[in-house]
Amino acid sequence: MSRGLLPALLLALAGAPAAAAEPALRTADPAYLAMIADDEPALPRGWARGERERWSQPVLRLPLAPPVGPVATPAETARNSGLLIRWGSLNSVLTEMAVAITTGEPDVTLHVVVSGSSQQASAASTLAGAGADLSRVDFIVAPSNSVWMRDYGPRFIDANGRRAGVDHVYNRPRPQDDAIPQPVLARLGEPLYDMPIVHGGGNFHLFEDGTAYMTTLIAAENPGYTAAQIQGLYASYQGLDLTLVDPLPASFDSTQHIDMWMLPADGNRVLVNRYPNTGGIYATPFAVTEAAASLLAQRGKQVLRLDGFSANGTHYTYANAVVLDRLVLGCRFNNYETQNQAARVVFEQAFPTRQFVPIDCSSIITLSGALHCIVMHVPAVLLRDGFE
Repeated sequence: MSRGLLPALLLALAGAPAAAAEPALRTADPAYLAMIADDEPALPRGWARGERERWSQPVLRLPLAPPVGPVATPAETARNSGLLIRWGSLNSVLTEMAVAITTGEPDVTLHVVVSGSSQQASAASTLAGAGADLSRVDFIVAPSNSVWMRDYGPRFIDANGRRAGVDHVYNRPRPQDDAIPQPVLARLGEPLYDMPIVHGGGNFHLFEDGTAYMTTLIAAENPGYTAAQIQGLYASYQGLDLTLVDPLPASFDSTQHIDMWMLPADGNRVLVNRYPNTGGIYATPFAVTEAAASLLAQRGKQVLRLDGFSANGTHYTYANAVVLDRLVLGCRFNNYETQNQAARVVFEQAFPTRQFVPIDCSSIITLSGALHCIVMHVPAVLLRDGFE
């Protein structure tokens, strides 16, 4: 390059707009995470001791009052403005997630449900100490019972171009959890529609094309409805075309929720667990997931497979992950480094434009759940003047 061209090039570069900087994603120090205490014992995602005996099938007398006009449910892979969690148990897992989210996804607000001002102060101190950006955190004060926000939190929809929430009856005798959608929607200033159905929200996944999937657990929990009537409820309340598929056996996965073995991905891709074809405890899980993978492929989806397995009575799954704008938060398990790395490779194929962030799920997985189970997405909805 001649000396005459160099000053001109430097001048041009100086006047050019700077490229947008990528978010400075931080990761929490494992030593700090190990010192975080829970405020209470964690309830399992399945039935806690004595809960099944206390549970009675509710008589649903709620009026059928879905939104009037066009309604749709944004997919989790679409743009989100927030993510909802509940503080109190599994605080180390929540903190590790919060640090990644608040530093690596600057357009998302982390909404944290706390029991009161004292717990809010404790949570804020813990999160800040780990490196979370508290300017991205919004605390919502409301009493609750458990960490499993996916199962009892509000499902967000787009109703006539406005975000709204849909509530169902939580399929556990945890009344404070069941009431959480009311204070959440009040805080966000959005309407809430009561859906007359018993449900655990993790038994649900949807795609950007308006199709959704659940296991037939939803029919077992709602004997007053036919399968067609359940599908009709999801069409009227959420604008979805719902398909019911077989669940894993409760003896293998106590939740029987679809989010324990399936995850919609970018493009037309979907992740589905693969289990050994060895018979025994794997016979039904193998049959269920192979049938689902075949159905999804027939419907034009590119199916990628993740290895699921059982060890010491625990169902280990990588499909229970959180897709959040620039990020994908996925599980890693202690003493399973080969499986962890194999799952990461699949996630990077499924989400080529997002950053994969592994989160230690060694403790939460023994409670019959993982990352997707403890969050609820708050989508960004197209408003009159553009996205909020």
